[in-house]
Amino acid sequence: MNSLIQEMKTRARLLLKLLQQGHAPACKHALVLSRQQHWTLPECWQLRHSLNLCAAELGFQHWEHALQVLSGKAAPGSDMATLWHGNEVAGLTNLWFSEYAEARQCAERDASLFLLPYRKQFMLVRSEYLQALGLTADAGVWDGIQRDLVQAYATPAWQQLVLQRLRYTRTERLHQRWNVQQANLDLHSNAQEAARVMASFVRDGRLLSIPQQRKKRLVILHWLLAQLDQHRPYPEAELNQFLLQFHEDCATLRREMIMHGLMQRENAVYWCVTAANKES
Repeated sequence: MNSLIQEMKTRARLLLKLLQQGHAPACKHALVLSRQQHWTLPECWQLRHSLNLCAAELGFQHWEHALQVLSGKAAPGSDMATLWHGNEVAGLTNLWFSEYAEARQCAERDASLFLLPYRKQFMLVRSEYLQALGLTADAGVWDGIQRDLVQAYATPAWQQLVLQRLRYTRTERLHQRWNVQQANLDLHSNAQEAARVMASFVRDGRLLSIPQQRKKRLVILHWLLAQLDQHRPYPEAELNQFLLQFHEDCATLRREMIMHGLMQRENAVYWCVTAANKES
């Protein structure tokens, strides 16, 4: 196993631990990534799920895609993901090319440019771009590969730079301070907003549909939660029967309750997360 795959698996195990603990920022992150990838949320998080999530956040389609690229086995012209891009560099201007030969010719005319892959395209960037991604701009590293990460694919120098990128994103993510309180305030609906949501999505005591927008979905979830006994556990079969009174997709409603920290689950038994639970 090379160091890149080991790094990805370490990230995935750390993420899995947070998800299994119900860590709010990690759960929110997983929810966003899953929706972006059109993945169904699992009943219980497992390593295969966190591997897919860690791959997706680096621009890979899924874990198998990341494994192929990071193992150095991707064929020429393959989708190389968006590993060399991110929010850190969104404001920087780059040169984009659909053909490698054209990008290479342009790079050879300007020694300040570095050639990077982006999915099946190519971009030319400058040293400030590399630094924003957490990469060294040291000439000793880049001159040896002619400032070209496409041509250098699967070489030791390429592996060194990928590892820098992986470690930088991992450190940034794990040390980032999430303002959970502000996030909760942003998702809070006042009485008037909640009434509009209920009028739009509930008819004769049943859900017409599950809202796609998270803020509206939370109004519905809180409405359902308020009708449960807050002080006793619910076996999964019993919770299903309760939710089926409101919508046929009880599995999605159960998962949403867990993902938003409104309920917890262990051994197919669910219970409401009250204010007292959160403080303890």
